[in-house]
Amino acid sequence: MSLKQQQQARSRLRQQRLRIAFFGYLIVLVFFAVLQFIGVYFFSKGFLLTRQVLPNVAECGDAGCFPASQFDKTVLLVIDALRFDFVIPVEGSEADPYYHNNFPVLYDLMKNQPDNAILLKFLADPPTTTLQRLKGLTTGSLPTFIDAGSNFDGDAIDEDNWLLQLHKRNKSIAFMGDDTWKALFSHYINPDLHFPYDSLNVGDLHTVDNGVIEHLFPLLNKSRSKEWDVLIGHFLGVDHVGHRHGPHHHAMKDKLHQMNQVIEDVISKIDDKTLLIVMGDHGMDPTGNHGGDSAEELESAIFFYSKNRKFHINKHDASAYDTSNCGQNYRAVDQIDLVPTISLLLGMPVPHNNLGFPIDEVFGNNKDLSLASHITIEQINNLRLASSELKSEQNEKFTEKYEFISEHYSKYGKNKKYFADLIAEAKSFHAEFLEHCKGLWARFDLILIGLGISVMLLSLSFVLTYSRSIPSVRVSTMSFEFIGSIIAMTLLGIVSSISIFIVLRPSGVTLRTCLLLGCAIGISIGFWAPIMDRFSLVWLWHQINDFFHYNLNVWSAMGLIMVLFHSMIFASNSYVIWEDKLVNFFLSTFGFCCLGGCLKSSKPSNQRYLGAMHAATFILMSRLVSTINLCREEQREHCTPTFKTSWWTVLVLHLCSYLLPSTIKSFYKLSSSYHSAGPLWIGTGMKFLMIMNASYWTIEYIENNDYFQLNAKSFLDLGLTESLKLGIARIVLFIALILANFSWSRGPLCVKIELSENSQGVQVESSSDSSDENEPEMASPVPRQPRSPAATILGYGNVYGSSYFLLVINVICAVLLVTKPLGAISLSMMVVQLLSLLEIYDILGLQRNLVAVIIFCLLGYQHFFSTGHQATIPSIQWEIGFMTTQTISFPFTHLNILLNTFGSFFIICIAVPLITLWRIPPSTKPITLLSQIVTNVTTLLTYQTVISIMSFIFAAHFRRHLMVWKIFAPRFMLSALLLIVFNVTLTFGTMWFATSRVLTQVNRIFGK
Repeated sequence: MSLKQQQQARSRLRQQRLRIAFFGYLIVLVFFAVLQFIGVYFFSKGFLLTRQVLPNVAECGDAGCFPASQFDKTVLLVIDALRFDFVIPVEGSEADPYYHNNFPVLYDLMKNQPDNAILLKFLADPPTTTLQRLKGLTTGSLPTFIDAGSNFDGDAIDEDNWLLQLHKRNKSIAFMGDDTWKALFSHYINPDLHFPYDSLNVGDLHTVDNGVIEHLFPLLNKSRSKEWDVLIGHFLGVDHVGHRHGPHHHAMKDKLHQMNQVIEDVISKIDDKTLLIVMGDHGMDPTGNHGGDSAEELESAIFFYSKNRKFHINKHDASAYDTSNCGQNYRAVDQIDLVPTISLLLGMPVPHNNLGFPIDEVFGNNKDLSLASHITIEQINNLRLASSELKSEQNEKFTEKYEFISEHYSKYGKNKKYFADLIAEAKSFHAEFLEHCKGLWARFDLILIGLGISVMLLSLSFVLTYSRSIPSVRVSTMSFEFIGSIIAMTLLGIVSSISIFIVLRPSGVTLRTCLLLGCAIGISIGFWAPIMDRFSLVWLWHQINDFFHYNLNVWSAMGLIMVLFHSMIFASNSYVIWEDKLVNFFLSTFGFCCLGGCLKSSKPSNQRYLGAMHAATFILMSRLVSTINLCREEQREHCTPTFKTSWWTVLVLHLCSYLLPSTIKSFYKLSSSYHSAGPLWIGTGMKFLMIMNASYWTIEYIENNDYFQLNAKSFLDLGLTESLKLGIARIVLFIALILANFSWSRGPLCVKIELSENSQGVQVESSSDSSDENEPEMASPVPRQPRSPAATILGYGNVYGSSYFLLVINVICAVLLVTKPLGAISLSMMVVQLLSLLEIYDILGLQRNLVAVIIFCLLGYQHFFSTGHQATIPSIQWEIGFMTTQTISFPFTHLNILLNTFGSFFIICIAVPLITLWRIPPSTKPITLLSQIVTNVTTLLTYQTVISIMSFIFAAHFRRHLMVWKIFAPRFMLSALLLIVFNVTLTFGTMWFATSRVLTQVNRIFGK
């Protein structure tokens, strides 16, 4: 066999070994992801409990149904996100011209016709999402926190509600507006009078409202009034303006004026036998979003009006007309109180699962209110008796109290002297039982919570041992031992769990729980069995000691301190609130340490000064990024939000489309790598996509700008800009996510062979052909004697990193599109930070140091906050979902929101192999190189796992804390989602698609 054939055979063998090692790593990472997903599932199941839903349908009880002869018809108008201060007069400096005093009709009617109109503050129960509010407004039940997750996947309501009661009585229900009603109540709405519209495209301010108006007023005409008994209209314009622009915008003023006119026109058309109800389902925070539990999000308005009905109102109550303090002195009622109120007024039973209480003012006198109260208390008692979940040690107390109230009512129910006392007794019973229910549904399954945390701790031991304790080369040879052992033990665990479930039939335990627990135990045993067989606990302890003894230098200690401090913030709600500032401090501290380290380095002076410049660049970029923030509600007194779109942000975005590619080009030229695919990707492709991104947001700014709205409204109304935006967004995402990635996987490396007469060429010399050594040995360019012509391989010293970074550029371009202008500017600075870090790591020799990966992860957190996100539900930018489609369309809507919310983490996950690959020539041991990449990948997973476990532990610890649902629960949910994002992206994106391509291509071309 010739020498060339022997080299080709060795190359093929090396390629085969590399593929085998790669698949071994990949499968082990998949098992690790499964283990973590099981832990997240157990904890979430135990922490985010759902309430028991009873299928019972109420009938008129012993007290009968309330007489409803006063109203023949009811018109219910829901104005989504109608915050209470939008409808009352606000004077002085507190008044905002855009959303105050632009909807006066409700207050004016209450003031001028106090016997016929009632205006009250309407308090929602969190979470303040539309679907959960509609459930509460129709069933009278309390939502649980996990219900918020179904806001975009609503199923038909399967419990008693007042629409079902109307349907049972052959009443015709007409509906127009938010299509959420279609998902929940389509069985009860008259199909001939059903006009739903897509509800989640917050960029569309008028289609839903115009559709409601189009169908509403014809049905109010006398000629068609016999077609319906209850008419429901759900307007969305106010909510969409809030999401798109915030309340402080001229579009909000226009929309409130429109709603004011609609209510005036409706009042002019209804007759004396029609009840009008106008209400909001929730409010909005100062940014226009909702979902949390701030006062602005919880306080909406409810208004009752009848032309001949005399409502019960205390005319001496001055607070009913108080215009000070933005409505703080108005009487407030719970939203669930609408359910017994409307049911009783329409002569129907109160829905079986209701927990609300009749609204006092709606009933004409104490006699009516006393009867309404008694009927409601009877219904609540029936719910208590029917529900096993509501039975407790207090059951006997509630029984005695109900019997006492019933006895009093049977004796004195017709004596007006006792009406007030009977009402007070009913209210007392209701208030006590409601608090009992709230406490009950705030209970947690501590067993499932404990299982979840235990499985997460097992996964942590798994990844720590796999990534840092066992030498990387031995892990490579042991991968298939792990796989076989894990599969065998998992099957054994599943079979054992099924057997235990069938034999013991443990109460309160489902088969799914047993299967998942058996699977988790099997994976854990399967992982540890080969280690205990190959090594021992004593050996493992020595490995851990050796790691800390030999690897724990100043830089590693700094990384561990950052991990410790970051994980301990969950012990305090104040630190969780200010997590963004903590992350900024960590990064700035690291930057200054790098600056000092570069200046004191033993490297040549030119490298020291170059490293110092990179460190200064990193510090400057980190400082600029830290000025971009979206304040949480809890931060407002000490935080000024800067995350806003203005003309200068759009201008800077255009500048970035030229400056960023030029900056990346300069980094590539430092290693002579700007060749072949480099100019095409960076100088042409990236610049084109960024210009398209900037053009998209320019059009968006023009559409929303006051000046263009006033001076070019006729042009904007043509819809050309919307079509242009859709086209740009689809082109950019198609190129960035599909075309560019496909081309990258088939494209050339960033190297170039240069021929010259009097230059030295490069030949690659390897000292060993083995791939089993503990340390990677890099090939080095060895000069040979000049000859004519000579060949020089430009970019040889960074062949891995320069080619791999092109993939990162593809991801960056996709994320930039779905990020608002100031966030896109932040991500542009993130790219400079990443490249500066890679150069610093090379100069300081930090590629194998813990701190290298930790800083990468912290960079992801920094830009999560700087792109307008916080660990809160209202900060989710739902409107981004409709950049590429005008309606909800899977997977495009969901993909946009995922890229927008977790874009910085996607970039970090894809970029983490660069820590190993940047500025190294082709390796003679690609398996060792792959093992080091896996070490960095699993270290990144370790960091996020530690953060997630600590957020889980403290969320469970503070489950009775006043701020649990406002601070600790959303942060735990973010940690759980990040674990899923990290595992999926690192396993199937970074390892499967990205790393394997670069290593195999370089190994094939250079024969290493």
